[in-house]
Amino acid sequence: MLETGALAPSFTRPGVVDGEIRPISLDETIDDSGVVLLAFYPADFSPMCTEELCSLRDIDLFSLQPDVRILGLSTDTAYSHRRFAREFDLGFPLVSDNDGSVAEMYNVLEETGLQGHHRLAQRALFVLDPDRVVRYAWAADEATEMPDLEAVRDAIEGISDEETALGRYRTAFEWYLEGRTAYHEGYDAFETKDWLTAENAFETASESLTDALEAFDAARRYTESERVAAIAEDANERATVRRNAAKWFARAATHYSRGEVDQGEDYRGDAERHHQSLTSGDEPPTAEDIEALADIEGA
Repeated sequence: MLETGALAPSFTRPGVVDGEIRPISLDETIDDSGVVLLAFYPADFSPMCTEELCSLRDIDLFSLQPDVRILGLSTDTAYSHRRFAREFDLGFPLVSDNDGSVAEMYNVLEETGLQGHHRLAQRALFVLDPDRVVRYAWAADEATEMPDLEAVRDAIEGISDEETALGRYRTAFEWYLEGRTAYHEGYDAFETKDWLTAENAFETASESLTDALEAFDAARRYTESERVAAIAEDANERATVRRNAAKWFARAATHYSRGEVDQGEDYRGDAERHHQSLTSGDEPPTAEDIEALADIEGA
C-alpha cells in the first residue's frame, strides 16, 4: 500500500460522472477541488460486499463538503460503473481501472482467482492534499473490514492551511466573477423584456454563484486567520444573495415568457428585494488582496 507522505501517482482513466462516461484525470480533479479522497473497492455488485460496503455510502458523507472530491475506483468497466451508480444513486464519480494499473501503482491490487476475476482492488482509502501528497492511507485486510471514518475526517481537517484556504478563495472569486458577469447580462436582458436571454443568463449566473459560495465557505473553514475567515464569510453571503436573486429573476422571466404575468410579478418582487440589497456593501476582495492580508498578519 502506498504510504502516508508519498506522492500519489497521476492517472487519467475512463469513468462515470453524473451518468456520463468520460475521461477522469486525478490532476484535474485536484486542481478543481483541492482535496481528493480515493476509494478503491473490489467490484461493482460484488457478492463479497454488503450493500452498505459496495455502494460506498459510508464514504458518501463527504459529498456534503464541496472542497473534498471523492473518486471511487474498481477494475470494472465504465458501463458497469454507470449501472452501479444509477442503482445505488451514488453522488460521486467512479473510475474504471479495468486493467488494474492504477490499483497496482497504489499497491492495492490483489491477484485473486475470485470467480474468474484475477485482478481486483482491495478496499482502500487515500486522502490526497492539493500537492497530491498522501495524507492518509488505509487498506482492508479482509473484505468486511471497515475504515475508521474519524481518522479520515481528521486527515482531511489536517490539510487545512492558509495555502489551501487561499487556493479555495481564488477559485471562488473566479466563479463569482463569472456569475456576476452572467447576472448583469441577465438583468440587462430582463429590463428589455428579452425573457429567453434573461432566463438563460440568470440560470448560468446561478450555477456559477452556487459554486462560488460553496468555495468561499471552504476557504472560511480552511483558514486559521479570523480576518480572512470573516472576509470569506461575507463573500459567501454576498454570493448567496446574488445567487438567490438570479434564481428568482430566472423564474420570473420564465413566467413572463409564458404570458403568466401575475406569477412573473411575484417572483420579480422577490428578486428585486435581493437585487436592491446588492447596491450596498462591498464586493468581495480579490484573491491577491486576501493573500496580501494573510502575509501582513503572518509578518
